[in-house]
Order: sequence, then C-alpha cells, then structure tokens
Amino acid sequence: MTDGGTHTFLRYEPALAAFPPGEEQLISALVADLHRNNQFQYLKSRCFAKYRRHGRPHAIRDAHAKSCAVLAGQLTVHSDLDPTLRQGMFAEPGATFDVIARISQTSGAIRSDQVRGVRGLGLKILGVRGPSGERAEARFPDDNQDFVFVTEPAFLFRDAADYAKAGMRTARILTALPDPGMLAINRVLRAVRRVAQRAGRDLPAKLRVFAEPNHHPLRQTFYTAAPVRFGDHVAKLRVAPTPATVAGAVPATIDDGHYDAASRAVASYFASKPAEYELAVQLCTDETRMPLEDATVEWPEAVSPYRPVATIRFPEQTGYDEVLRDFADDALAFNSWRGIAEHRPLGSINRLKLRVYEASSEYRHAKNGVPPTEPTDLSAFEGAAPAR
Repeated sequence: MTDGGTHTFLRYEPALAAFPPGEEQLISALVADLHRNNQFQYLKSRCFAKYRRHGRPHAIRDAHAKSCAVLAGQLTVHSDLDPTLRQGMFAEPGATFDVIARISQTSGAIRSDQVRGVRGLGLKILGVRGPSGERAEARFPDDNQDFVFVTEPAFLFRDAADYAKAGMRTARILTALPDPGMLAINRVLRAVRRVAQRAGRDLPAKLRVFAEPNHHPLRQTFYTAAPVRFGDHVAKLRVAPTPATVAGAVPATIDDGHYDAASRAVASYFASKPAEYELAVQLCTDETRMPLEDATVEWPEAVSPYRPVATIRFPEQTGYDEVLRDFADDALAFNSWRGIAEHRPLGSINRLKLRVYEASSEYRHAKNGVPPTEPTDLSAFEGAAPAR
C-alpha cells in the first residue's frame, strides 16, 4: 500500500505475528530467571526496613520498579490525518480518550534517581474499542489500550535469545548491585565516553545509556523501540514533548542531587503548569532496513519519518505523591498486549514482554495483597491537587 507518493508501506499479515518454534520454551526459562529477581527484591524488603512500604515487606516490578511521575490527561486524535494513518484507535478524526501515564526509572530495584539508565513510559488509554472489536490478547478482555515506551529508539537486545544471554546479565546487575556500585559504574562510563567522543566515537548503546546525563524526565522522548501492528500496517510509536509547553519550560537535566530528584522535578513542574506531548508513528516501508525481529535496529527516519497522529495533554496536577505512587506502582499493571487487535505487539522482544510482564505483575500483586486495578476512568486522581 502507498500513501499516494513515494512510500510503499509493509502490509500487516497474521504471519508476521507468528511465534517461531522453540521460542516459548526459551521465554519460559527467562520468566523463571526474572522471577528470581522479584524474589530477591522481596527478600531484601523482609530483611531491611528501608525497602519496605508502609512498614511491610514489599514486592516490586522486575524492571522499571520506581516511578517518578503519575499523570492523568487526555489524548486527542488529530482531525486531519492522512488515510494511511487512520488506523486502529486513530481511525476516528478528533476522537478523545482519557489517559494515565507512569514514567519510571530503569532498574528492577528501588534506587536513587542519581543512578543513570533508560527511563520508561507506560501509557494506559481508557475505553478503546477497535474497528474489529477483537483484542490483541484474550487474557486482557477490558477496553483499555496500553503502550509501553522507553527512552531509546531501539531496544538494547535483539530478541529473546539475545536477552537470555546479555540481557539477563544486565538484569542481574541492575537488581543486585547496591547504589554506590551503580553510581561508580556511571562515573566510569561517563569518563570513558568523554574520551571516546574526543576521538569522534561513542560507547555502544548497551553502555552509553548508563553514561547519559541525568535528563529531566519530562523533557525526554519515548519510543516503543519494538514494532506494533498499526491497523493495516506495521509501525513504531514515539511520544515527545512539544516545544510549546514542557520542552521549552524545564532544563534538559536535573541538578538536584536528591535521592528522589526526578519525582521532585515532576511535582515542581506540574504544581503550576500543564504539559503537552505529541504521539507519532513511523510506518514500516522496508522490512530489510526496518526489521521486525531485530529490535536493536533503529528504523531510519530518512526512509520513513515519524508522523504525528495525536496530542496528549496533561493539565496542572499533583504529578507525584505517595498516594499516586502506591496507585501506579502497586495497583496498576501495564502490558503492551493489553489492547486492541489492530495494535498487536510484534517481534520477539514483544513476545517476551507478554509473559514477563504478566508474571511480574501476578507476583507483585499476590505478595502485596493488592488486587490488580484496571481503571475505567480517572477517579483515582480525584482530589489530587497540585503541590504548593
């Protein structure tokens, strides 16, 4: 299919969503490995009071465990979209949806915000019913659409097999190493990166993410990194702050050396100002240069640029406090397979996420005695006033 110009878009076919032989067994082994990380963090909270929540042992996610922003807003589909972009939940021009957003730190441990790494964005869009009426995964029959983003345009590991090797080593380090050790690694990598940059090079992405400055979380751009079905097509998604609001109002980095510097920066901003973000899609036009199964390949924007499809607006609000933290960290669950069939996740990394995210959520909710919450409205934010 073309857009009437020079672009020919990869057409979605069910064969693109097939699980290859042997991958289910590999994913099961990875789920068991990551479950041990969950158990280790819960054991820490039993042994050390600093890791407890409300005086009780506390289970956390095996990745992106610590939130730094919990936001309520509204997504509006652009009214003038090209027909090729009117897909799935974006099919109706001008449609609006309530959204809940959770921005989080990398680690599967509760750490100081001074530790560098990839941040994540969980976006839960409420009341989404696709044109087909079918869900991407039958075990999530509700009407919400989750998209899961990170601050890298490509994933750090190629597929489930790559994650089973290098990815698990990284996960164990991020789970087990204490903050002083992580901060030392960050300092060393920043020094090495400066040397490399003077020679016109940079660190490999797997190392570079731990040498980044302490970016302000509201200024960062977030990517699905791995592809999803986009109605008739295949795409990656991006969420970026618009220059009109937060991108032009906050510094690029956080200078506050506080343990909770990121959440303090978020609450400070939303105490008096709204924020606006653009949601854009990058349609796959060349399966060779824009592969579905190798998540480490950044799809070149010169081949297919990101095209805006919706605006997300977050009004002035609390942004972050203990009540919102407990709601997002303990009650909510995000899974990119919770959604309509027209936005089914694709590729090995996304197939891995289905099982890993589900297992982590089940363990966390069971240990904490907090039933999973799948909101139908924004009532959890009622009465939440900006911090003064």
